[in-house]
Amino acid sequence: MRILRARPLCTDSLLAAAVGLFLFAGAAVHHGSLGDRPGLFGLLLAAAGAAPLVVRRRYPISALIAVTLLVGAFALAGYRATLGRPDLMIAAYTVWARYPIRQAWPPSLFAVAGFEITMLVGDNSNPVGDTVIAALQACVIILIGHSVYLRGLALDATAERADRAELAVVEERLRIARELHDVVSHHLSVISVQANLARYVFESAPDTARGALDTITGTTTEALDELRRLLSVLRPPHHEPGEYRPQPGLEELPSLVSRVREAGLTVRLRVTGTPRTLPSGQQLCAYRVAQEALTNVLKHAPDSFAALDVEYLSDALRLSVADSGGGPRADGNPAGHGLVGMRERARMYGGEIEIGPREPAGFEVVLTLPYSDRTGGEPK
Repeated sequence: MRILRARPLCTDSLLAAAVGLFLFAGAAVHHGSLGDRPGLFGLLLAAAGAAPLVVRRRYPISALIAVTLLVGAFALAGYRATLGRPDLMIAAYTVWARYPIRQAWPPSLFAVAGFEITMLVGDNSNPVGDTVIAALQACVIILIGHSVYLRGLALDATAERADRAELAVVEERLRIARELHDVVSHHLSVISVQANLARYVFESAPDTARGALDTITGTTTEALDELRRLLSVLRPPHHEPGEYRPQPGLEELPSLVSRVREAGLTVRLRVTGTPRTLPSGQQLCAYRVAQEALTNVLKHAPDSFAALDVEYLSDALRLSVADSGGGPRADGNPAGHGLVGMRERARMYGGEIEIGPREPAGFEVVLTLPYSDRTGGEPK
């Protein structure tokens, strides 16, 4: 059965062959004596009624019309099917199992009309009884076929919901991966710089070394807090959501700049324009882009001067991070996870991001986030 389900064309070919043999066995001559059989042409015409069933899944309506025409040709040629017409019933069932009512009615009416006309023209001996039987069969076929169609719709809807749920899980995991990269990359960069500083001045400037170690302690604690919050979504929660820190936003930029300054990088933060209330998602996007950009400056141009500018324009938030020299090394990977993550974040909220060197020296990241409908352009 699994093999047959996997090969529908083979299955329908076997079905057509079985129905053809059935029609071949039941072919007879109108008004003939018991056992009168058609000639070779009549037998082949009887069996031909099953041929369209081979393509019934791919062309259901065409198959039903073709079977109807072959049934009519068989009857008008002076022959009758003493065992019934399963080819017509199977073709009609396929139409009702594949199409909604508005599409299944027209070819079905054509089949019923064709059957009645050929039955009357063929001088059927009991047209009333055959018509009643045909009507009952048609009702049964419609009920069964349409119920199969409705069941298929329900299964498709269930599969679509499952696909959407799976896609949501994948997107959430990608978001978590970006969050983990941002958190780990930034904090480890700060820790690395401070550890090197402490080791360098450990003997000559104990107070400076102690301050570097204090920075490492605070940065490590903050990194662990953020990692716990992110990883908590990967397992069933055991605590109330309120126990975790909220997502960082634009108000956290001064703290971010302070940590980077403590790591040894000279940073200037400037905010211009009338501040506006942005959704938390947009604020997180801007914060992570600033964090990643400053981390890259700390890695690749620690001796440069960095400028973090936040501009509240009339229709968008513009955030830029620029350094005075250095930037990513010439052999760096321009498609690294950090740059890719920044582009994905910007695209997620309908924004644009420009990343590249600037004249006469240095590197710059510029993020433009249009205000959403919820922002409404209202100042704080």
